[in-house]
Amino acid sequence: MDLISHTLTGVAVGTVFAAISNDDWKRKCSIIFAGGIGGALPDIDAISLWSRFDSTIGSFFGLEHTGREIYAGKFWYSHHAALHSILAPLIIILLAVFITSIVRKNFEISEIRSHFDLKKYSFLAFFFGFLFHLFEDMPTPGSVWGGVNLFFPSSEYIGGYGKIWWWNNYDLFLIIVCVIVLNLTINFVQKFSHKIKMGASISVFVLGFSLFLFQINTRPIDFSYSDHTPNFDNYEAQSKLIQKEILGETVFDIMTKIDGKIPLNF
Repeated sequence: MDLISHTLTGVAVGTVFAAISNDDWKRKCSIIFAGGIGGALPDIDAISLWSRFDSTIGSFFGLEHTGREIYAGKFWYSHHAALHSILAPLIIILLAVFITSIVRKNFEISEIRSHFDLKKYSFLAFFFGFLFHLFEDMPTPGSVWGGVNLFFPSSEYIGGYGKIWWWNNYDLFLIIVCVIVLNLTINFVQKFSHKIKMGASISVFVLGFSLFLFQINTRPIDFSYSDHTPNFDNYEAQSKLIQKEILGETVFDIMTKIDGKIPLNF
């Protein structure tokens, strides 16, 4: 899926943990932000497509392969590889705690536990935001990867089901946005008790996720392909036609106009 939808899914996850936390708005915002970072971060492995990758990062590390070869390959640092695994967010969280300990110059177990407890909802939002990114990539075509390396360091890739196209899944994007708006509203209304906020937020997310899965599994076209396909443009055109049928011409036109103004695949 596209990076914008991935990031917003992380934000949606963050709104749930913000409601569960019952913290003040400053901490709620940090939890939501952590979820968004988690939702976006796996795709940092696409940096090998950067036009200056070979002359900078590739040169610095003495890499034998070009950025494009790395991107489409199955090296641990390729796209959909190690950074698209369950292990990756756990390592990142541990690194964050370790770096914090270095900065504070305090490695006492009690202090580390205290830090974990203080930031637990941010860590959870980050972890599950990251995890949902991986889940969202699984229904896309297999292409050169055949899914994501979910259980790295295992060599097995999971997904590549071809149930949705890589991007222009506007219906899924709108579901994500609705979940965010509703959950932010729930978090904002002060007269709601903590239990009501928590229950309502979780319910909204589960309902949105269920609708998300329904939409994924009811596409009338199979987008599956492995390696590369000469039908790439045709698949994309069919994906947009599906969106037009789902959303109606008015909403579809609005979304395509927004899409055209964003300098990313969306």
